[in-house]
Amino acid sequence: MSLDSFKPQLMLANMILRARKQFMASRVCNMSVALDLVERGTKLTINTMGEVTSADTDDAVPMTYGDVSTAGEDLEITMDKTVSIKIMDKAKKQIAMSGVALEDAYASRIVYVLNDDVDQLVMGKYTECTVDNYETGTTPWQWGTDGADVPKFFASLNKSMDDANCETEGRFCILPNIAIQGIRLYMAGRATALGDQAVQQGYVGDMFGMSLFQSPNAVTVSTTVHGIAGNLPNVGEGIPGCIALAVQISPIVEKLRLEGFWGDGLRARVTAGALVFKPERTVDINLNTTLLA
Repeated sequence: MSLDSFKPQLMLANMILRARKQFMASRVCNMSVALDLVERGTKLTINTMGEVTSADTDDAVPMTYGDVSTAGEDLEITMDKTVSIKIMDKAKKQIAMSGVALEDAYASRIVYVLNDDVDQLVMGKYTECTVDNYETGTTPWQWGTDGADVPKFFASLNKSMDDANCETEGRFCILPNIAIQGIRLYMAGRATALGDQAVQQGYVGDMFGMSLFQSPNAVTVSTTVHGIAGNLPNVGEGIPGCIALAVQISPIVEKLRLEGFWGDGLRARVTAGALVFKPERTVDINLNTTLLA
């Protein structure tokens, strides 16, 4: 028999907390326009003003009066997610989580996972944006190894938003990790700290007239990863933003004693819906997954 069979296999009794992403949904979405939906119902119609037109004035001809119109978009509660776990009494006594009680650590993780689902819901709304931004035609952006095309990208993105009559105040841009890497590479050669700045809730900084947000939940389809640009809510009079988010059941952890087990159950649920209610003023940003090649 080999002596290796006598060597014990040890496990660290202090478990390491998992790393976390930064979320940005609550920072860019209008969460007040759908307050009624948070209280009751499964669907809310958000009405937006229709356009009016001008005509040449002719004092010899009676003027005509056109009807005013509205356009309605339905915000529905479409996501319903649950996390439920079992923690045994013995495990709670014998295991710690980086100085935090095992139960508390997992309760925090449950809320995090459900908030991540909400963030993914919002990032998936790029499909509702009717303004597309590409480098050329339908070719996704390719910035190069040092991010040299970063200024060209932001000039093009602002042009797309200008053409769509987006408000100039409070513009935002949500970009995937690889794009933030490219911005840091570009800014590093220009004696600025912006490229290395990353603060809470995915906010990176302001650049080229936009608030930049980093999202690891940006959706990848084939070889294209999708960012979103639009207007932030409540940054100026009459600017409600462009994306609505309703979290009807917020993720609050419940604890219950489990029948038939010496242990506790932890559970939480989230239900939510999101809508791009200004699709004609919201941009689907198309980036190559090999953006920095």
